[in-house]
Amino acid sequence: MLRLPKAPIRLGNVVAHRDSWGSEVWRVLEITGKKAKCRQPLNPTKYDQEVLRDFPLDELVLVVRFGEPIYPVLTPVERGGSDKPRHILINADNYHALQLLLYSHERKIDLIYIDPPYNTGARDWKYNNDYVDRSDIWRHSKWLSMMKKRLLLAKRLLKPDGVLVIAIDENEHASLKLLLSDLLRGYSLETVVVNHHPQGSGGDNVSFTHEYAIVCVPEGMHRIQGASFEGETEDWGLIKAGAGHDYSRSGRPRMFYAIHVDKKTGVAQSVGPELALKDRYPLEDTEDGLRRVYPLSSKGDEKRWRYGRTKMESLIAAGKIRASIPSFSMKVTVSRKGSRRPIYSNWVGPRYNAGAHGTSLLRDIFGDSRFPFPKSLYTTEDFLASATADKPNAIVLDFFAGSGTTLHSTLLLNAEDGGTRACILVTNNEVEEKFAVRLQTAGSYPGDASFEKHGICENVTWPRCKCVLQGHREDGSPLPGKYLSGREFKEGFQENVEYFRLDFVDPALVERGDAFEGILPILWMIAGAIGEREPRRGTTPWYLAKHSPFAVLIRETKFGEFRKALRERPDISWAFLVTDSDDNFTAMRRDLGRRYRCIQLYKSYLENFRINTVDRHAAGEDEESE
Repeated sequence: MLRLPKAPIRLGNVVAHRDSWGSEVWRVLEITGKKAKCRQPLNPTKYDQEVLRDFPLDELVLVVRFGEPIYPVLTPVERGGSDKPRHILINADNYHALQLLLYSHERKIDLIYIDPPYNTGARDWKYNNDYVDRSDIWRHSKWLSMMKKRLLLAKRLLKPDGVLVIAIDENEHASLKLLLSDLLRGYSLETVVVNHHPQGSGGDNVSFTHEYAIVCVPEGMHRIQGASFEGETEDWGLIKAGAGHDYSRSGRPRMFYAIHVDKKTGVAQSVGPELALKDRYPLEDTEDGLRRVYPLSSKGDEKRWRYGRTKMESLIAAGKIRASIPSFSMKVTVSRKGSRRPIYSNWVGPRYNAGAHGTSLLRDIFGDSRFPFPKSLYTTEDFLASATADKPNAIVLDFFAGSGTTLHSTLLLNAEDGGTRACILVTNNEVEEKFAVRLQTAGSYPGDASFEKHGICENVTWPRCKCVLQGHREDGSPLPGKYLSGREFKEGFQENVEYFRLDFVDPALVERGDAFEGILPILWMIAGAIGEREPRRGTTPWYLAKHSPFAVLIRETKFGEFRKALRERPDISWAFLVTDSDDNFTAMRRDLGRRYRCIQLYKSYLENFRINTVDRHAAGEDEESE
């Protein structure tokens, strides 16, 4: 269930009292002045005993259950950084944000990196508006249900070669991998062990120093890559290493022959003749004084070379074959140019320490400790780098954004390799449980500015995004410290982030112009979140974004003039056409031609982006709750 504290209350609505924490809900039967008469149960049968109660209207909160349509608008909150809008932060329940992103980013995301709640029993996440703790015997099932709903939507956002990385610890690692093997058929699932807490913590008998990351990649694709070997070479042993028939002279007789080596320099000069399997071979030097070297093991066993005679001759001509003096062990110099280092399954080192590069880093940014257990900035950066090594303009999504480490890592990686990756963060604005109780006791409730300013998005995620972009704290003082690369925190980054709040409105109570304003940021996102986003002013038959590549035909009777206006804007590539007629849309799209990506919008603007009604099977909604 979703609570909408700012939504108006109407007859028949399902509501909850603002002081209640669980799933207790009422049906509104009557509204008289500033009071509402409510009933439990919602839909009584003849066997139920009804409970009626009057509530002050301003103490009730609208409740929407899964399956009931809701109408989202993106409300701009603030922009941080330079004049280049690129990254996006959305303050929202991530389930509904994912549904909205399906309109703008289906099959467009290159990497999803998430760090969901670990389900340790620490009452740090909710199911059905109740915190889940260690005493809940269904906590594992509830956690899996919560994750399944979101992962099914997330899968639809990934490109065909997109990668999903999920950080997790021992509490749910095994269960999550089983869930992923069911949901992501056709993907390989590999686990990386990250040693993030070398001091150790937790455990009844074993102190844990590590957590996991499950890396999900479409089968047959090599999307996880290490740093480039550009300009580097390696020396490989020339005898083919391995056991068995194929690694011996008897298994590959044509790859057993002499290499003639200069005894002073160790440089190979030529190869000997081809030998039959039963041929004896000379061991003495050649007539011109070159050492004959054969692929023999230290015990004298007849092995074979890596290459046949023809390939070996070309490598010798290129000066890549030589021997170590005086052992005459043969080496081939291999260029690694254009290839990348492998990614190993065990990440160890000080850069992954979550204390130094997570908790302490946040303290440097804020001057206080306001978020528990942030990831090391460099753990996240290395996952981003390995998954987008050949995609410097990748789109990255994190829908459990927490303190905003993923955006911070994206900014740092872009600065280091010149990339233009774009990051989308989604987080709710949950207030820590005990502090929320204190606020409500003092008369401050969800939806009130005095309450919301203490939530994770308002108090942690957004301030961090602004501070690291601008290079200074909220009070204007420069950020202290340096990144591992030597870059100073106070330099900031020449990028930007646009901050939105996902709100819900009643179409019957929203003026048409206001509804258009509410969906404009969604259209901006569909068109690639390119350029500075601006509001629409006045009432015109069409809208041409000044700095972004999209236009909207508002009155279809003005299509001819709209088409002429488009000719003066060669930068526009997206055309949103408002019409309730499928035939008219088809005709207008045909007239505009293939230059534009045309999308039909219904005249009831909010109906275009109705959410919470995704197909139940596809969205993983097997039950009414959560």
